[in-house]
Amino acid sequence: MPWKNLIINIFIVLSLLSVQPVFAELDVDRLIVALDHPLWTARRDAAESLATIGSEGSKAIPKLIQLLADTDKEVRRATVRALEGVGGGSGDAIAGLISALDDSDWVVRRRAALGLGVHRETAAGSVDIIKGKLSSQSPDTRKAALLALSGMAPDSKVAVPDFIQSLTDQDWEMRAAAAHALGKLGTDAEPAVPSLASQLRDPDWRVIEQVVESLSRIGRPAVPTLIEGLQDASVPVRWGAARALGAMGADAVDAIPALSMALSDNVMQVQWSTARALWAIGEDLGNTDISDQTIASLTAALADADWVVRWSAARALGALGTDNQEITRQSIEALASALEDGDSRVCEAAAFALEQMGSDAREAVEALGTAATAVNAGFCEVIDAEGEAAEKILLATGWTVRWAAVRALGVVGPDNEAALEPLMQALEDDEWQVRGVAALALGQHQRGNEDVVTALVSVLADEQAPVRKAAVIALGNLGSLSVPASDEIQKLVNDDDAAVSQAAEETILKLNQVGG
Repeated sequence: MPWKNLIINIFIVLSLLSVQPVFAELDVDRLIVALDHPLWTARRDAAESLATIGSEGSKAIPKLIQLLADTDKEVRRATVRALEGVGGGSGDAIAGLISALDDSDWVVRRRAALGLGVHRETAAGSVDIIKGKLSSQSPDTRKAALLALSGMAPDSKVAVPDFIQSLTDQDWEMRAAAAHALGKLGTDAEPAVPSLASQLRDPDWRVIEQVVESLSRIGRPAVPTLIEGLQDASVPVRWGAARALGAMGADAVDAIPALSMALSDNVMQVQWSTARALWAIGEDLGNTDISDQTIASLTAALADADWVVRWSAARALGALGTDNQEITRQSIEALASALEDGDSRVCEAAAFALEQMGSDAREAVEALGTAATAVNAGFCEVIDAEGEAAEKILLATGWTVRWAAVRALGVVGPDNEAALEPLMQALEDDEWQVRGVAALALGQHQRGNEDVVTALVSVLADEQAPVRKAAVIALGNLGSLSVPASDEIQKLVNDDDAAVSQAAEETILKLNQVGG
C-alpha cells in the first residue's frame, strides 16, 4: 500500500542521516592516512579532498603542516588549499599558512597569502609576524607578505610605514603590491598619501595604475594632495591626479575648481581625464549647482581639437549645472552646435547631455530635430588594426546620432510642438532602434494629435517586434486620442511576438476604460 512505502522510505532516509557523521569521520581518517602515500598524486588527491570537507577535517591540520615540506609542488599547492579549507579558527593552520609564504613555488605563496585573508579574523593576531617577512631577503617572500597583508585590512594598518617603504622597492611588483595594500586600507592609509602621489612618477605604468586606484580608495584625505598634483610639472602626475579624482566621485567635490582650471592643460590626456573627472563627480553628485567658471571652461572645451576632450566635456556639462541662466544658455547653445560635430561620438554625447538637462534645454529642440532626421550624417574616426598596418578609417554612424537625438527630443520637448514633426519623421528611419524610440517619445508628448496617432498606427505593421510594441505602448499612453485606432491595435493581440501581444491586450483594456 502507498502509505507503507512512504514509511519505509522515511525509515531509510533517517537511517542514512544517522550514519553520515560516522562515514565523514572515517573519510577524514582515510584521507589523513593517504597523506603519507608514496605516490605524490595520491598525497595531492587526499589534500584536495580535505580542502572540500571544511572544519570537519580539522584533525588533519598537524599532518597537513608536515606536508608543506613535501618535495612536490603540486602536493604543497593542494596542501595550502586544504589548510585554508579546514583551518577556520585554527591558530595552527594560520601558522602553517604563514610559513608557506616562504615557499619556493609562487602558486603556494599566493594561495597561502589569499588563505590568510580568508581567515583574517583568526590571523589578525599574527599581523606582526607577517609584517616581519617584509624585511626578508627573498623578494618573493616580501611580495607574498604584502599580498597577505592586503587581505587583512583594517588590521594591517600597523604596517603602513612598511608599505610606504616598499613603494620605493627596486621591483615594480613590490611597489604595485605596496600601493594595493595601502588602497585596501582606505582612509586609514592617509599618512601614505604624499608617498603614493610621488609614485605617479613611477617608471612602470602598472605601478601608476595601482597608485591611481589606491589614491581613489583613500578618498577625501587624498584630495588636497591630488589638487596640487593637477599643477605638477610632470604629465604623468597631472594625468594620474585627474584620474584618481574622477574615480572618487562625489568625494572629490572640493577639487572641481582645480579641475576646471586643468581643462586648459596643454596635454590632451590631462584634458580628457580632467573632463571625465568632472563628469564622474557630477554624475555622483546629481545635477548640483557648480561654479560658473567650471561650466564656462567645459563649454570652451567643446571646441577642443581632440574628440575625446569634446566628448568628455559634453558628458560633464550634462551632469553638472549652474543657476546662472546666461552661462546655462551658452552651454546649451554650444551643445546644440556640437550636434553637428565632425565626430559622431561627440554628437551623441551632446544629445545625451541635452537629455540630462531636460526641459531646461528646450532652446535646443530645433537643433535636436535636425540631428534626429539627418540621414547618413555623422561619422567617427577609428583606428583599424594595429602597428604598421594601422590606418584611420571613417565609420558611418549617423544612425546612432539620430537615435540619441530622438531620445533627447522625448525628454527635452514633451510639450513643444516643434518636436512633433521630426519625431514623426523618425518613425520612417531605416534603423529600427530609431523608429522604436521615436514611437515611445511620441507617446509621451503632451501635444499629441490625430496626426501623431495616424503616424503611430502606420508602424503597427513594422517588421521589427520592438517597434510594434513601442507603437502600441505609445498609443496607449495617448489615451482617448487613440480610441479610433482600437481595431488596428486589436489585430496585434494575435501577434507572433508574445511581448507585442501582451502590450496590445493591455492597451486595449486601457483604451476601453478611457473610451467608455
